[in-house]
Amino acid sequence: MFRFVLFLCLMAAPLRADPMETADKAFQIAQSVQNSAAAQAVQQIALRLALKEGGLEHLALERRDLTERLAAARSDPDLDDGARRRTVEQLDTALLVNTRALAAGFPGYRDIVAPDPLTIAEAQSLMAPDEALIQMHQGSEWLTIWMISQAHVIWHRLPVTELDAADLVSAFRVGMGLGGTLRAAAALDDGADDAPLQPFNVALGANLYQLLFAAYGTQLAGYEHLMIVADKAWIGLPFGALLTDYSDSARSPGPRMLREASWMGMNHAITMLPSAISLRSARAPAATSGAATTLLALGDPLFGGTQSAADVARSASGVRLSDLAPLPGTRREVEAIAANFDAPQVLLGAAATEAAVRSADLTQQDVIVFATHGLIAGELQGLAEPALALTPPATPSAEDDGLLTAGEVAGLTLDADWVVLSACNTAAGDGAGAEGLSGLARAFFAAGAQTLLVSHWPVRDDAAARLTAAAFAEMRADPSLRKAEAMRRAMRALMQDTSDPTLSHPTAWAPFFVVGG
Repeated sequence: MFRFVLFLCLMAAPLRADPMETADKAFQIAQSVQNSAAAQAVQQIALRLALKEGGLEHLALERRDLTERLAAARSDPDLDDGARRRTVEQLDTALLVNTRALAAGFPGYRDIVAPDPLTIAEAQSLMAPDEALIQMHQGSEWLTIWMISQAHVIWHRLPVTELDAADLVSAFRVGMGLGGTLRAAAALDDGADDAPLQPFNVALGANLYQLLFAAYGTQLAGYEHLMIVADKAWIGLPFGALLTDYSDSARSPGPRMLREASWMGMNHAITMLPSAISLRSARAPAATSGAATTLLALGDPLFGGTQSAADVARSASGVRLSDLAPLPGTRREVEAIAANFDAPQVLLGAAATEAAVRSADLTQQDVIVFATHGLIAGELQGLAEPALALTPPATPSAEDDGLLTAGEVAGLTLDADWVVLSACNTAAGDGAGAEGLSGLARAFFAAGAQTLLVSHWPVRDDAAARLTAAAFAEMRADPSLRKAEAMRRAMRALMQDTSDPTLSHPTAWAPFFVVGG
């Protein structure tokens, strides 16, 4: 069945008789359907930026907090029906008052919190000549894809069902040697250079590229920077690890082949967008001006155990931070990143605490880095939402239990150009997997991050250190460089290091991706 579906998809041709008006209307409908929680969080950032100059930022922060509290109340299992109804009514009333205040002080707020979808013409006007936007819309029975640039508008439908999409992404990840669904940070001993090379299903990597992109591959090849809006299961696909040259499917995946292969992530700098609409806020002057100059970085929390987050998850005793293995590579990573800033604030070891995050003035930091274990809700005993693990306090409290949860992150106030969530799986949803980029990623957008660097799977802490530090070094050398391009250069340098054959494998160089700008 799997091969039959894939064959049908590869044979599907773009629809040839669709006029521009039909393509534009379908493009806008897809955006309306896909208004995800992450996309809504990005809209909240745009509202804050718009209100800041008029001294009304407090209304945007109030709206964000009320929205978060309303979502929490609706899903709180400890509330009975009556208490939930009363709480929701109170919060709805407070939101109505906030809305009236916004309307009085900033009449254009509705254009931000309930924006019209992008038209194709507007999307084209927001892009540079070397950029292309890939919009995916996964329906129950069909996958529709648009490729839009200043010079091209191409769209087509493929007979890929929602279940097929989940199976394809899962098969690709398994074919990379990624087993299971639980993901978090992975420490690597310094002496692990002789570790065997993981498998890689080159045929599937080439076939998936053919499925998704071959219909317009010639046009796509002309664009250095791709912005991809993935839908549903496709958010879990590491696009950079697809193979653009079908002849690679016949080659054996040894270190030399992997270094020479036609990786999509080497041919293009790739940025993931929560929605096409978020392109507006990503290109707003306030979101694109100025080089990053200030840094807050946390790493190498004090963990005294020997277990990965996956091991802790399988423990019947629930989440115990003391059982987590230390991540010594994150200290090197934070120190290497900090070397690219003039006056960095670095919190390592005993100083890398939840209390330190809460007490810091996060609005003054252009870049914020968390290099630690990431714990995923729904897959961990005793953890109701995703969280970042920090140094456990001697005496846990409500303000500091060592876990910075998504709900707590969403309540922070940031003005960060870039938040880096390193050495942990931070792209996953809230356990059910129905909506990618929820959980931690959505929370950091809600808090005010303009761009995120997140990961798909357990990141080797030695590789993470080199990737992130190299990306910041590239951007220090050229502040005008796109973040996705800085990451592409860092990935290429890591892949080409012949001193360690395992670095040629995409599990080492392709875990991270840029989201948002």
